[in-house]
Amino acid sequence: MRETLESIYRASLAPIQPERLIRSGVSLQGQTLRVKGWNSSIDLDTVRQIFVIGAGKASATMALALEQILGDRITGGTIATKVGHGKSLKRIEVIEAGHPFPDSESQRAAHAVMEHCRCADERTLVIGLISGGGSALLSAPLLETDEKESMPLKLDDKRKVTELLLSCGATIQEINCVRKHLSLIKGGRLAALIHPARSLNLILSDVVGDRLDTIASGLTSPDPTTYADALVITDRYGITASLPAAALRLLQMGCDGRIPETAKPGSKELENVNNILLGSNLSSLIAAQKEAQAQGWHTLTLSSQIVGEA
Repeated sequence: MRETLESIYRASLAPIQPERLIRSGVSLQGQTLRVKGWNSSIDLDTVRQIFVIGAGKASATMALALEQILGDRITGGTIATKVGHGKSLKRIEVIEAGHPFPDSESQRAAHAVMEHCRCADERTLVIGLISGGGSALLSAPLLETDEKESMPLKLDDKRKVTELLLSCGATIQEINCVRKHLSLIKGGRLAALIHPARSLNLILSDVVGDRLDTIASGLTSPDPTTYADALVITDRYGITASLPAAALRLLQMGCDGRIPETAKPGSKELENVNNILLGSNLSSLIAAQKEAQAQGWHTLTLSSQIVGEA
């Protein structure tokens, strides 16, 4: 029985191996770039430069596979991954940063990624490699615009907010709602920064329900939540009074309309964005079920969205 259970477990991991997902999902046919499950393609003859950016515990492995597919077509790029998860890449910079709490390397990675995005124009393709952990691995604290009462958000403030959210019992959707509204790049703001370049984002989900706006805090996805939602969440868990003063002030300024909201559905700045989910928990469940059935077991997959206290 132990061997049987282990074989089912290993079968569940196989379809979500990051390198395998890229190799099986991305193909280059001549100068045409295709992604499995995407009803479009990109003619690389129309592209002057390709930047690869991203963040997540799987991003370095994803980048390694992508380099092997695209080779010297890649102009450059930066991805952030967890300490100890880096790979040796030829065209893409790898920065190992803090997780689950952002550190100075998270901040350095965020600014490197933002610089690539600022260099993108109409003939640029920006490929994003996004997986779980990206929220901490890219950290760019939001800057307020009220110069009369300046109280800039610092990295330590974001660490404190993350600690409060992780310890209060909030869901990942709630945690990332708050984090999005304290960031220069989360909540679709990174995609807006890429505009007018074309953005192709390959995403590996670690979030129940696979909401693209929640995975890595929705770096390239429109955000349906608001500053008011973020404050409702901190109130719900009784942590509003414990928030760093700069963080609370920014959330209140957002509620008052004194600073811009995150990127919203229908935004013109997101019209050239293509987000493609390559793998998720459901992929693992299906593979586990097939392996169990192959071994003669009667199986039932209850749900891919069960949540609870671990």
